[in-house]
Amino acid sequence: MKRLKELLMIRREERWPAIYALTFILSYQYLIISKFFPLFADYSEHSWRVFMRNYHMSGFDPITYSVLSDWHLGYDIVRHPLLAFAMYPLAWLNSILERLTSVNCAQFLMGGLLVFCAFYAFLFFHRILRDVIKIHRLPAFLLTAFFFSLGYIWITILVADHFCLSLYLIIYVLYQSGMKLQRGEHFGIWEAVVYFTCLAGVTLSNGILVFLCVWVVNGHSFFRPMFFLKAVVIPSLCMLVLALGVNCTTDKAPSEKENPISEQMAWIDGSASRIEVLAENFFGESMQLHREHLLGDILMKRPVIVRYTWKIQYGVEALILLLFLTGIWRARHKRFLWLLMGILAFNITLHILLGFAINEVYIMAAHWLFVIPLTIAYLFTTEHRVLYNGLLGTIAAMTIYLLLYHGYWLHRYLTWPLAQ
Repeated sequence: MKRLKELLMIRREERWPAIYALTFILSYQYLIISKFFPLFADYSEHSWRVFMRNYHMSGFDPITYSVLSDWHLGYDIVRHPLLAFAMYPLAWLNSILERLTSVNCAQFLMGGLLVFCAFYAFLFFHRILRDVIKIHRLPAFLLTAFFFSLGYIWITILVADHFCLSLYLIIYVLYQSGMKLQRGEHFGIWEAVVYFTCLAGVTLSNGILVFLCVWVVNGHSFFRPMFFLKAVVIPSLCMLVLALGVNCTTDKAPSEKENPISEQMAWIDGSASRIEVLAENFFGESMQLHREHLLGDILMKRPVIVRYTWKIQYGVEALILLLFLTGIWRARHKRFLWLLMGILAFNITLHILLGFAINEVYIMAAHWLFVIPLTIAYLFTTEHRVLYNGLLGTIAAMTIYLLLYHGYWLHRYLTWPLAQ
C-alpha cells in the first residue's frame, strides 16, 4: 500500500507538469462530454442512434458508453478478454447513480477513467525521461508535452475506447522495466503474471509487450524452464482458453457466430501499399492529422490513403523521424532502447508486414508511438551546449505547432452542432 501511494503521489518537481497535464486533459474531456451529454442524459434507443450518427472519431468505437449504460459483453472477447469484466464495477456504479439521479452518468464515469489514465500516463512518461533516461527537467517536460500533442495520442485520451487504458498500462510497465534495469533487478514470476493479465486482458497483443519487457530486464533467465512455463506459457494458455470460452458463450444466433480465427483474419489486408501506409498513416496520421477527411472512418467513405495538403507537414514528419533515427544511433548500446526497438518491431510486424488493421493503423498509435519521443530523449544526454539548445528549440517549436494545429481542428469538431 505504501509503495502504491509513493507511485501515485505527485513529486515536487512534477507539480507544474501536472497542472499542465490536468488543464490539457480536462479541457478537451469537458468538450467531448458537453457535446454528447444531451444524448446520454435521457438514454434511449433513439438517442443512441442519434449519438452514433454524430460520433465520428476516426476508427475508434464508443462501445464502452454502451457497456456502462447497460452492461454486456460488447467487445470482441478474443482481442479484449477481460475488458468487459473490468468495466463491470463502473457499469454497476452507473446503474446506482441513474436510479438516484434519473441521469445516465456513463459519460462522466468514462471521462473520469480517461482523465486518471491519461494523467498518470503523462506522469509516468515524464518519470521515464527523468529517472530512466535521466535528462533535465525542461527537455523532459517538453518531450512529454510533445508526445501528448501528437494526433492520435491526443485523440486516444479523449475517446471512449480501450486505448487510453492500454497507453497508461504500457507506460507504467515501461517505467517499472526501466527502473529495474537501473537497479539491476529482475521481474518475479508473479509480477510478470499480474502485468500480463492486466495488459493482455485489455488487449491480447499487449501481452507480447509485457513478455518483451520481462525478457529485456531478466535476460537469459527469462528462458529458464520453470520461469518460462509459469510466467509465459501457463498465463498465455489460460488467457486464450478464457477468451475462447467466453466467446463461445456469447448470445449470438448460431448463424451469426464465426470461427474466432476467421473473425481475426478479417482484420488482415494484404492489398494496401506498405510504403504509402508508412508515410501517410503509420508515421503520418499517427503524429499529424490530415485536414482532408479529418477524423474520418474508412467505413464511412474515408480512403485508406489521404495526403497532406500542406507540403511542410511532410517536412515535420521527416524531421521527427530524423531525430528518432539519430537517437537510435546515440543510444544503440542502451538496453532500454533495445526494449523500445523490440516494441516498435513487434508493431511493424503485426500491422505493416502481416497487415493486421493496416487500413486504420493510426488508431493503434497508443501501443507504440511513445517509442519515438523516448528515443529522441537520448539526444538530450549530449554535453554540447549549442546542440542541446538547438534540440530544445526544435522540440519546443514542434510542440507549439502540434498544439495549435490539433487544438484548432479538435476544438472545431467537438463544438460542431449535432445533426439530428
